[in-house]
Amino acid sequence: MTEEERRERERAYQRKYRDRKRAEAGKTPRKTYTTEEERKAAHSARQKKWFDRKKQDKEWLDRWKADQVDRYRRKNGPPKPRLTEEERRARQKAYRESYVRPEPTAAQKAKWSERARERWAVYYANETEEQRALRLAAKAFYRETEVQPKVREIVEHIKYDFEKATTETLRQEVADEWADTGLSCWLTSKALWYYDVAKIMAKYGYGD
Repeated sequence: MTEEERRERERAYQRKYRDRKRAEAGKTPRKTYTTEEERKAAHSARQKKWFDRKKQDKEWLDRWKADQVDRYRRKNGPPKPRLTEEERRARQKAYRESYVRPEPTAAQKAKWSERARERWAVYYANETEEQRALRLAAKAFYRETEVQPKVREIVEHIKYDFEKATTETLRQEVADEWADTGLSCWLTSKALWYYDVAKIMAKYGYGD
């Protein structure tokens, strides 16, 4: 095939492709664009439809709220007068106090302690060697990580209070205060058994 024949073949392919495109374009309708007036009219119609729907929704919501108010008043009577700030605070205080759990009596505490001792006695009676080893290991870990650091902190606090007191009267008051605290706090009672603290407390009448 010569160069002229090749070019003629390509021109034939191009004419065939061009004629096919023209034929397809003739079959489909041409796309028409709306005018500016038609576009504005369609936009206004959409806006009117949206605002009408919002208006209908608001009317329905107002009617629903009114129905709910009427239903509530038919069920509970007329609306009650509004409380003043003092009345509202007094009402809240009475409500909170009504839910405070009362302090257990000595008989209840003794009963609970007896039940706890019975449960632990049953557990100790049926405890295996493996369970006992695990319990003692957990107890030792708790003592090293939770009890001892707090006790040492209380010891340092007791020493600091005695160093801060400048007179014997103040030191006696510090000793009395820590002795009273040791009666209700088991961590403080442990701290009072430390050698340095016990030696200081013994000077003020709290020795062995």
